[in-house]
Amino acid sequence: MNPIPCLVVVRGYPYDEGAVLTLKQPNAILGRRDAEWNPDIGFDNAYVSRKHAEIACENGICKLTDFGSKHGTEVNGLRLTPFQPAVLRASDIVTFSKGTVCLAFSDRGWEETMELELELGLEASISSADLADVALDPIRQVLTVRDSTFPFTDKEFKCVELLLRRERRFVAKEEIARYVWPERTGEDGSPAAGAEEINSLLYRIRKKTGPVLAIENIRGKGFVLSLSSLAEKFV
Repeated sequence: MNPIPCLVVVRGYPYDEGAVLTLKQPNAILGRRDAEWNPDIGFDNAYVSRKHAEIACENGICKLTDFGSKHGTEVNGLRLTPFQPAVLRASDIVTFSKGTVCLAFSDRGWEETMELELELGLEASISSADLADVALDPIRQVLTVRDSTFPFTDKEFKCVELLLRRERRFVAKEEIARYVWPERTGEDGSPAAGAEEINSLLYRIRKKTGPVLAIENIRGKGFVLSLSSLAEKFV
């Protein structure tokens, strides 16, 4: 029996963070629900269009189509062209309206989906470091730690978001390249961003955050972000 694809909620009221939305029907409409309209997956969000997008699944392949929504649909930070379907792959991050809704796609079995759910629990990871006042704002693209705010460019923010999501775990350079520069990924899935470009990006992030973020370079293969320095500085 093939696993049923699903979406794991990172942000998207009225769903709780970590909620699993299965895609049982071949076509699922995502959008804003109101008194006169209730899409297959509905959000209470004024920035989401009533018929925002559709996910169509056939023969194990799921495609996401933006229906010309006012504020747009993104996959891994790359805005979709309206009415042009985009194939979804495991762990792709789907966002509506500049991140006010954020979903992770999974085409894997239930156990692996639960692992993905835990992996995406950014607040849970931060809580494990005994830090209550750490937050990422995808709209303003800033990291806030208690009373300190760190603004980032789009690429810097995406890199910080990924590293925080995997706090204290190894993240390969190839994964950073695919997540931060999805528009430059080849048809075979290979990233186009090089090591020098990634190192330059991490240098700028370290320079902006100073001692607040501890980002360790692992033998030139990737990075590990630790929040322990945050605890020392702010607790």
